[in-house]
Amino acid sequence: MNLKMILFLLMIGLSGYPFLSHAQGSRLDPSRVKWTGLYYKSYILFFPVKASVHFKASPLARSQEVLLVPKEGQGTFPKTDPSYRMDIVSEIIGRNSLIKLWFDPDGEAFQRTQTETGSKKRIKTYRMLKNGYYWREVTPGENEKDLPPNEWTRLEEGAETFKQFPPSEKVVSEPTALFYLISASSLNQPNDQYEEYILTKHGIFKLNLYAADYKEIEVSYESNKSGVKKALGGKYRTLHIRMKGAPIDPSGKNGFEFLGLKRDIDLYLDPDSRVLLQISGVADIIGRMDIKLKQVVF
Repeated sequence: MNLKMILFLLMIGLSGYPFLSHAQGSRLDPSRVKWTGLYYKSYILFFPVKASVHFKASPLARSQEVLLVPKEGQGTFPKTDPSYRMDIVSEIIGRNSLIKLWFDPDGEAFQRTQTETGSKKRIKTYRMLKNGYYWREVTPGENEKDLPPNEWTRLEEGAETFKQFPPSEKVVSEPTALFYLISASSLNQPNDQYEEYILTKHGIFKLNLYAADYKEIEVSYESNKSGVKKALGGKYRTLHIRMKGAPIDPSGKNGFEFLGLKRDIDLYLDPDSRVLLQISGVADIIGRMDIKLKQVVF
């Protein structure tokens, strides 16, 4: 092999490294997520619907400490230190809910705990397994309805495995992580696409997010950065993302849901801040509704 050929092959090899590295790292990049808090609001008739999202790092020791040991199956575990935690607090017509989700930077989910108070009272935890989930539900006993959740004693538990499950090399996430997944994804301009496997109680969904176009929407929210508050309003150019979910099990009948919205869901992302400014879709009985951002904390 002559010198020119050696140099040519060497140049190809060296030039390939940055592209290989970029391809491996382009799926999700946590550095794209600059926000720590998102606050949304909508209305059902005259009743307000509120949701707040909080995102933070979770040290490995703390994440491992909270993970349940399933009585059936093998649970998934964090691969990085730190991993992440996402909290969603919502208030919808007499039902209050706090969801806590632990997951890795690549989106893989380990555990989801939802505490519901108000008209419905329960603590339900889903511990993700290699092929399904283990669940534990705690509700108040007959004389415990006025007690705080940590004093409820009625316990039920079990495991659910799925016939259809993604290959072991595929990451499986959970709907609560979508605020992170979308911000950290490489969805930057029209025609960009992103796919994710999402575990729900109805099975595994393959989620497709497609950046369809740029669209102007009406916004009115407050930005809080380093304690400095700024009111933003008027028409804003967003990246319009269409989200569709299909069950990987052909016999699956239930559709994908996000924040109570079903069918085709439209997301409106600020391309600069990587913040979801609006989430639109169809809710049961109510019909089409928009969930709009009211405040973001960086």
